[in-house]
Amino acid sequence: MIRPVVTSLVSALLLLPCTAEAQSTARVDRNQEVSIPFITRGHPRAFRPDRDGRGVYIQNARRQWFYARFFTRCNELPFATRIGFQTFGGGSTLSRGDTIIAGRERCRIASIVRSDPPTRPRRARRS
Repeated sequence: MIRPVVTSLVSALLLLPCTAEAQSTARVDRNQEVSIPFITRGHPRAFRPDRDGRGVYIQNARRQWFYARFFTRCNELPFATRIGFQTFGGGSTLSRGDTIIAGRERCRIASIVRSDPPTRPRRARRS
């Protein structure tokens, strides 16, 4: 009775390093460039420009956040209530070199990486 329990316990302990290794390789590299699939069909859930207009945080339909950095500053983006996407060949995947349209301005994407949700700016306290 004790022998099968000990055998299963030992085998579980032997497999423990394998599961830890599999978990460590499954982590997402935040610096690796990615594409956002089905962005034109599913519409982004949310977008938030960064402070200086050099990029935008985009949340897809699966609630994953991405940061798209532009080649140049996008001045109208902080004031935009909605954005549009122009992809190569009219595809549904947003990737490097595609364009985000904010107002009358076209902002070309230099890179897209996975991101944590953007931090919200603090509101000034009233005295």
